[in-house]
Amino acid sequence: MKILIRNAVFSFMAAIILLLIVSCVDSDEPDNTDDDNAITYGPVNLGTKLNVKSQQVWMPNYDTGKVSQMLLKFTGNRTIDVIAVLITGYDSDGNPVSSIASVGSGKIEKGILSFKVETMGDSNLLDSDELLLYFFNEWYLDKDGNNNISIDTAGVKGNIITLVSLYKDDSNTTPVEGVIREGFSGTEDSLTGEYIYYIYVNKNCKITAKYDVVKTGLDYTYNKFELSLKNGWNTILKSETYTTAGKSSYSMKVLNPSIRWVMQKM
Repeated sequence: MKILIRNAVFSFMAAIILLLIVSCVDSDEPDNTDDDNAITYGPVNLGTKLNVKSQQVWMPNYDTGKVSQMLLKFTGNRTIDVIAVLITGYDSDGNPVSSIASVGSGKIEKGILSFKVETMGDSNLLDSDELLLYFFNEWYLDKDGNNNISIDTAGVKGNIITLVSLYKDDSNTTPVEGVIREGFSGTEDSLTGEYIYYIYVNKNCKITAKYDVVKTGLDYTYNKFELSLKNGWNTILKSETYTTAGKSSYSMKVLNPSIRWVMQKM
């Protein structure tokens, strides 16, 4: 089963390529992407209605070998659909069968993003086990196959949203474009990608992964976490670190740094 929260356009091979780029960058070179590079932190609990306004959208710059120039300001227009995944049943192997629900809308106008999501009703929410299994899949079982993740409050339902564009290209087809908040930092030996996800829960709760989960064959470590969420919308920061030695580690925090909205083909 593939974890849906891992829908940022980022893969192990991309990490290795970017690590090679990082190792060639002069760390004293100034950044060319304006003053909003500074890492600041915003609210993590956003209330029952999500209303995001006036956010600059960026796009990958494939014509550079410098991390400081990886992104360019997007200046175009898009109609945005805000979607959530719903579980409609299970197949004969016990894997969930899913569908997509539109839960909000927005637009990008001259590169500036705004969107809204009203309070989520029960019909657009997953029950607690579906939420844990579908969006925190890699943490779900420990190394011995025992349940590793839990929610401390009974009756919690929730979901996570994804932003997609409804743009049609010159051939009148609709490329699958996603808009997600992401950022990168690196050294000569490692690269870290950070992604912010908006999660809705209908009650205050704490989601806990009790132990680190180590995938020894792949040298992946999924670090234990404790996420304290409030009723309504919350921001979760997922960090993924890749090293030149072939090791990878993943972590989750309730955090909201000022990383950018980036539009990528999915």
